[in-house]
Amino acid sequence: MRIALLTMGSRGDVQPFVALGDGLRARGHRVVLGAPDALRPLVERAGLEHRTTPGDPDGFFIMPEVVEALRRSPSMRNLIKALPKAPEGYDQQVLDEIETAAEDVDLVVHSPLTVAAAFGTSRTPWLSACWWPDTETTAFPAIESGQREMGPLTPLYHHYTHVRAAAEDWVWRGPEIDEYRARRGLQPFGGDSPLRRLGRDQPHLYPFSPSVLPKPADWPGHCHVTGYWFWDEPGWEPPAGLEDFLAAGKPPVALTLGSTWPVHRQEETLRYAIDAARGAGRRLVVVGGPDGALPDDVFRLSGADYSWLFPRTAAVIHHGGFGTTAEVLRAGVPHVIVPVFADHPFWAARLFRAGLGGPPVPMRRMNRQELAASVLQAATDPAVAARARRLGKAVAAERGVDAACDVVEKWAAAKGVITAAG
Repeated sequence: MRIALLTMGSRGDVQPFVALGDGLRARGHRVVLGAPDALRPLVERAGLEHRTTPGDPDGFFIMPEVVEALRRSPSMRNLIKALPKAPEGYDQQVLDEIETAAEDVDLVVHSPLTVAAAFGTSRTPWLSACWWPDTETTAFPAIESGQREMGPLTPLYHHYTHVRAAAEDWVWRGPEIDEYRARRGLQPFGGDSPLRRLGRDQPHLYPFSPSVLPKPADWPGHCHVTGYWFWDEPGWEPPAGLEDFLAAGKPPVALTLGSTWPVHRQEETLRYAIDAARGAGRRLVVVGGPDGALPDDVFRLSGADYSWLFPRTAAVIHHGGFGTTAEVLRAGVPHVIVPVFADHPFWAARLFRAGLGGPPVPMRRMNRQELAASVLQAATDPAVAARARRLGKAVAAERGVDAACDVVEKWAAAKGVITAAG
């Protein structure tokens, strides 16, 4: 079977599909992975065929409009409103390019950033995946509900937040999808968002751990919480001096903010993190961030294999992105999350309530005192460390990629793409 995995965005949006593609290839399938050109080297290092999808992951978070909007609010809707108006027809061009990347395959797996293109044609069977829970439920509020940092509310209110979020989402996505369908001679959806049916008519994959967020009882049968999709890049070697630095004292605190570094006040954030690590009696390993000289108790990496680095740390300060969060959980070390936008505050609040780290320190109100207090709790509280270790063992034991591959193959058999035996 020839399968296309289609995504856009940053490395955090692409690496889960690299993991899934690697698993499907190991089962004998031919896999093409659609991703922005800037991430072609990552796809090809995994031995997968690359196809181009739109977007510049290196350019998005340096846009002044993006920086200003995210420093005001973590809302994805507010961010979209703040973006410069795209040229006429640009949204249709994006959907056309995504559709082109899916040509000549037997089955497509869409990500949250490409799934709109699935509604323009029914020629190829497809299913979807999402890095955050976007199916309606009474178990917890919607990601974009404004309730990220509050405790649980009533089940009825939780459901209302999902209905409201879906309606607001369809206000800006609906016209794009309906125009796309009209260009293909298909009926518009009008006010009835098909996105609310993901997980009902075909499989919807959630590649996070059921130990972190179990499948709610009111989710439909085609929703699958598989466990995280990990891919450990072969051949990574620690740079000169790192192993000596790690061996020279207690395990350090790590700081990594991924693709969101440009949104932060970088020099200030780094100073606060150095002070916070020292306050906890630790040194600091920083991945990325601003240039400049560093004190002897700080080691800078331009990049790192998180599966190698994180288990050697006392705690990790990070932005709460899906992929980084997964790696910290698997490493079994505590979190200090500095959420920036979208799903970051959701994961930050959930993991803190589970006792897996210090209190979240939202980027827009970052200050020295709150970060220091959170790092002190994460890096020195033995109860937090014990809970993180226990969950880390559970997450590491899960076989998320295998579970997802099983769903993909079962759906392909149901659609007549392959036989039930594969």
